[in-house]
Amino acid sequence: MTDTQQAFYVATNGNDSWSGRLAAPNADGTDGPFATLERAQSAMRATGIRDTYVRGGSYAMARTVTLTGADNGVRIMAYPGETPVFSGGERVGGFTAIGGGLYAAPTSATGLDLFIGGVRQKVAQTGDWNAGDAKSGWSVLEAAAGGASKTSLRIGAGDGAMAAVLAAGVQPGMMVQTFDTERLSDNIVGVASADAGSRTVNFTQGVKYALRSGGTYRLLNDDAFIRDAGEFAWQAETGRLVVKPQDPGTLLAQGAVVPRLGTLLSLNGASGVTLQGLTFADTTWDGSALTLTNSSGNSIAGNRFAGVGTAMTLTGSSGNVIEANRLEHLGASGIKVAYGSNGNRISANSIDGIGEVLKDVAGIQLYGTSGTLISGNDIRNSPRYGISIKNWDGATVNTDTVVEYNRIYDTMTETADGGAIEMLGRSNVDTRTTIRGNDIRNVGGLATDGSGWLDRHKSFGIYLDDMANGVAVRDNFIQNTGWASVFIHGGDSNSVTNNFATLSNPRERFIRLEWVPSAGSIGLLSNNSVTGNVISSSTGVDYWEFWTPGSYSVTNNLLQGVRGLTGGDTVSSGLFANPAAGDFRLGSGAAAGLGIHDLDWARMGSAPLTVPGIPSPGAGGGSGGGSGSGTSPATGTSAVSSGQAFSPLAYIASYTDLSAAFGTDAGAGAAHYAAMGRAEGRTVSFDPLAYIASYGDLANAFGANGDAGAAHYITVGRAEGRTVSFDPLAYAASYGDLAAAFGTDRTSAEIHYITMGRAEGRTVSFDPLAYLASYGDLAAAFGTDRTSAEIHYITNGRAEGRTVTFDPTAYLAANSDLAAAFGTDTTRAELHYLTNGRTEGRTTGFNASAYLAANADVAAATGGDLTAAMRHYIVFGRLEGRALSPAGSTARAAGMIPDSGMLAAAGMG
Repeated sequence: MTDTQQAFYVATNGNDSWSGRLAAPNADGTDGPFATLERAQSAMRATGIRDTYVRGGSYAMARTVTLTGADNGVRIMAYPGETPVFSGGERVGGFTAIGGGLYAAPTSATGLDLFIGGVRQKVAQTGDWNAGDAKSGWSVLEAAAGGASKTSLRIGAGDGAMAAVLAAGVQPGMMVQTFDTERLSDNIVGVASADAGSRTVNFTQGVKYALRSGGTYRLLNDDAFIRDAGEFAWQAETGRLVVKPQDPGTLLAQGAVVPRLGTLLSLNGASGVTLQGLTFADTTWDGSALTLTNSSGNSIAGNRFAGVGTAMTLTGSSGNVIEANRLEHLGASGIKVAYGSNGNRISANSIDGIGEVLKDVAGIQLYGTSGTLISGNDIRNSPRYGISIKNWDGATVNTDTVVEYNRIYDTMTETADGGAIEMLGRSNVDTRTTIRGNDIRNVGGLATDGSGWLDRHKSFGIYLDDMANGVAVRDNFIQNTGWASVFIHGGDSNSVTNNFATLSNPRERFIRLEWVPSAGSIGLLSNNSVTGNVISSSTGVDYWEFWTPGSYSVTNNLLQGVRGLTGGDTVSSGLFANPAAGDFRLGSGAAAGLGIHDLDWARMGSAPLTVPGIPSPGAGGGSGGGSGSGTSPATGTSAVSSGQAFSPLAYIASYTDLSAAFGTDAGAGAAHYAAMGRAEGRTVSFDPLAYIASYGDLANAFGANGDAGAAHYITVGRAEGRTVSFDPLAYAASYGDLAAAFGTDRTSAEIHYITMGRAEGRTVSFDPLAYLASYGDLAAAFGTDRTSAEIHYITNGRAEGRTVTFDPTAYLAANSDLAAAFGTDTTRAELHYLTNGRTEGRTTGFNASAYLAANADVAAATGGDLTAAMRHYIVFGRLEGRALSPAGSTARAAGMIPDSGMLAAAGMG
């Protein structure tokens, strides 16, 4: 039987001979936590206990830990508030200076990975490599003497530097990285031999594409190649690792970490496993830190993968949740899902720094899957794909995939013939795929030919390649691609609808339709539609490019700066709200007539979290700490607890400690919430749209971009003392048309005010506390709950004919002790009445008209304004002993007045 009230513990100061049942060693050092995960695994198998908490610190792993069916249902979690790191590296120390800024230490042969102080170092290479320049450090090759080859290349004739390298001979451990001319794929293989006379380099194994003249290559891992600080190599002749550190002090104090393991943790036939809050680090570039094989129903949430090869690989594994993980500085890809892995959910992950060694990679890659959901991920800085869905043959067909609301920036930075989202469909089947709501920006494209480098070459925002059929592409934003926003290459029955795009280079089109001659008749296109898209061009070049396009419908698109293809297109202006400021919300009135709607900007780059947070030790139950009930006047309800899309930046902005720790690192925020925040009862209390609506300068700058608002508050606004003052429900309650249109939808009210209401001069006039104070039943039911008051008025009160009759200024004027205590603070007055005054039977009316009639100078100064008259009495008249009514009047100071007089005093008569 599973013991849900107990757990094992692993700690760096633990001992595998202890019980593992204590979170820390006891006072006499006779018992405490385990030292290794393997020991905890053995203990969980032998007992009914299924939870293990891993304390903070680094755990050097000598071998892969494998979870099987015997481990079903286990949860391996970070101890709350701590960061355990599983490292696959060997720490090498004992470095000595050998001159020229170089340091060396003896160790066994090293490969292409090295970390100092947690920072990836650069393996030494031929050529003059410079960070940030993707073209640097590559040499142009010639085809082998016998023609294009997969097993050899020739260095360029006249390349004296490379000739000298070959003359020096091949050192053990030397490798070569090659690219074909299209830079479709790179390979890293060993150098078997080199012949200076024939200028030939021979490989230990074949590469993917035959190397033609004009391709590129670089030799790797010879200490003779070390040039700049931050580089390293293996010195085979002395058996030493040679490093040129950027900071020798760090190297000498901490040593260097050489990755030795390819995989840290493997699930093989395991199900119901949870891995949460863990860090995986220091694995080889060609390995996968975490693997799932024939393992289903597992949760991988809130973990960090840093300085690994590929973060995780799923094979034959279905129904898993991969959520809110932070993947960074990857030697190869982020997440691979392959061969019969179906129904997996990959959401709210942050993936940055992909392909720092190998370049033919993707943030997320699928092949041979069905029913995959890829939602709300933030993917940045990939040399090739952001998301790749590959179908090469019958074993790799992908169907029923949904790719939605991902933010994908800066892809295709070192390769060509690819896209931010790429789909290959060589099996020519109906894939039933949806690609919607994604934010795609900056798709590069880099290739070579006989003449040199080709920039912005064959790169696309969304690339439906080689007979990808049955794909619905809708509601995406695409900006700054090489050749086209959307490319349909030989596919059938694809629809491209309601996408927004900006075109800025003369080679760039919105839509490209092209057949695949090499595929024969199935490579001909058929029944593709491109309708209802919003396209703005600064080049004037046609937005389409057709190469034997087959049957298609391209019409009813909304255009600016470019001519239409057919009479069905509409040319207009002002398509976007403020594109110069990066605000691409829909701005054209012509859109509605074409059935075009705005994009769901708020959902891009985020997704609801589903995996419970890490429970406190001993809490049991598996439900974590819940989302808590924390609310605030800024939001009224937590986005986390209400099931709305979780915004990591709004979460960070809700807490000063998280803002200080993470800044605007959305991935870190999501990982913290999944690993710790949920269990701590943290919620999202900061409302970024309400924050933007509170300040005109922010509304002008950011529009309804909630992430921009949250980032501003984190980096600037909090320090400036800015707060959230806009109340969206009070705004909706102030206008019958808004209440009818939006009900209690806070987000719609905020967006309306930012995009239209402010310009229309609308303001917030509904006072929820005064509404409560106007009705005894509401005051009794809701107390001082502003949000409940607003919701009641919107959903019931307006229809019942209820109005606001309580005037807090009149209440203050009628009660001199409150006037003395609160001055003209109407909010304090309302709260006092609701909490005390109503039960005390206090009077709520003040006859402002009689006060003006008795004091001509006040009437002249205020122009007869009844509210101004009451304020005067509160601040001055009361202390001056002014008369409250003309001589002979029956009105008395602070006396009750008829209802009609109360309404007049409140400005409602």
